Amino acid sequence: MRLVILSAFALGLFATDAARAEALKPERKVEATSDFAGKKPRKAAKDISGIACRPPAGGDYRCLVINDENKAAQFATLKQGAIMPGPSLPLIKDSAPAGASGRQPTIGCPQQGDFEDFDGEGVAFADRHFYVVGSHGCSRRSGEYRPSSFLLARIAAGNGEAGTPELSWRVADLLGAAGEVAPFVGKALDETSNGLNIEGLAVVGDRLWLGLRAPTLGGRAFLVGGSVAELFKPGSEPGTGKPQLLAFAAGAQRGVRDLAPLADGRLLVLVGPAQEQDVPYAIMLLDPADPAGASELGQLPRRKDGKAEALAVLAQERGELRVLVGYDSVKNGGFEEYRLKLP
Repeated sequence: MRLVILSAFALGLFATDAARAEALKPERKVEATSDFAGKKPRKAAKDISGIACRPPAGGDYRCLVINDENKAAQFATLKQGAIMPGPSLPLIKDSAPAGASGRQPTIGCPQQGDFEDFDGEGVAFADRHFYVVGSHGCSRRSGEYRPSSFLLARIAAGNGEAGTPELSWRVADLLGAAGEVAPFVGKALDETSNGLNIEGLAVVGDRLWLGLRAPTLGGRAFLVGGSVAELFKPGSEPGTGKPQLLAFAAGAQRGVRDLAPLADGRLLVLVGPAQEQDVPYAIMLLDPADPAGASELGQLPRRKDGKAEALAVLAQERGELRVLVGYDSVKNGGFEEYRLKLP
């Protein structure tokens, strides 16, 4: 498996320091009309980790929301400053799926665990499909390899009900061939080991982008790209597709916390602490064809009660973007709307 590497020249910290914009301020809060499903029955979710929305129909956005402690995702409708939780969508059952593309990977985490939650960390929408990706990292507290978090799901989303999720194991093959980040697969998720885990997902055409929260190396954060067709090709053969490794200057100790694509193929990148460091969250603009030109559009306000982990583009007009940001550790995601100026 050959590797294509796109690294920005001279990826020093000066690149983001010089481009930092002023602090962003939310335009409004987006309140949930009821509770999203948490890990325990009748308990509200406090671990929202991703959201993606279809283009609006009649002014309403149909979205898919995930949290990192469930086996299911959950639909939601975004309308006039409110988000309305809808039905849940099971992604996996209680054991490894028999019909998934590829084969279950062998990962050398510090401990071996069971098939548990999907550990969804990124959601994307493209070409009438939603995509959900697991963290593909060892569990943060116990360092366990849990196979259930090493899956990628694709869900057909036409005008009617969503289809049955298609599942693939092949993201692990992509990561294992991704150059300088590959040795961090299966390492503990602490500052010393800098273990790899995914927290962002975007799909543009046949290119699926995985945003890595870690590792970060010398102020650089990473995206790994692969072919959607290759990842979901029928059969149990491991992936042989060519990974594309993209490095950009994100700032010291900052990794990717989410991704959202623009219509022209550029990406919004939500960046924040690679582990638990005290560094600011920010939204960056990244052109995969020119990673050296990555720029910071603004820093998010500090929140003692939450970590920014979900980003979705709602509208783009006259050089401005309207985006939705959601937070982990806040009841029902604590969603907020922001307006950003595009350079």
